[in-house]
Amino acid sequence: MVGGKRRIPFAPTPHDIISKILSIANPNPDDKLYDLGSGDGRILIGAAQEYKCEAIGIESNPELYRLSLQKCKKNNVNAKIILGNFYEYSLRDADIVFLYLLPEALEDLKPNLLTLKRGARIICHDFPIPGWKIDEVHKVYSYESGRKHTIYLYKVK
Repeated sequence: MVGGKRRIPFAPTPHDIISKILSIANPNPDDKLYDLGSGDGRILIGAAQEYKCEAIGIESNPELYRLSLQKCKKNNVNAKIILGNFYEYSLRDADIVFLYLLPEALEDLKPNLLTLKRGARIICHDFPIPGWKIDEVHKVYSYESGRKHTIYLYKVK
């Protein structure tokens, strides 16, 4: 189902994993970080607060979109959150793309990811991009979720 017709469940990244994900991504203030399926905005808030980078989220669920706007406002974070289908947005200006998506959605997203510029980083939480060479794998235990999480880093060459 290319074109983003798959239903994508919301599974929030545990708060205690976010700092590890961001340290692996290593954003700088000039970077644009995209979170596709940004949920309640927790990655955006962490990136903007800790790393002062430009944080852009794309969320298709109107309730999660509103919740992320509220949380950004409450945390005094100036993240850009777009209500829409992330398959329809260009990622050409992204320096970092964060994905917590199922393998089928990652497969559908490959054409967009192939447009990323050299040097961009892709961070996947728990699911690797099918068929792609992984640059780094990190296993991290979350006390919040009570389980090990796997973080995959891809560097665009």
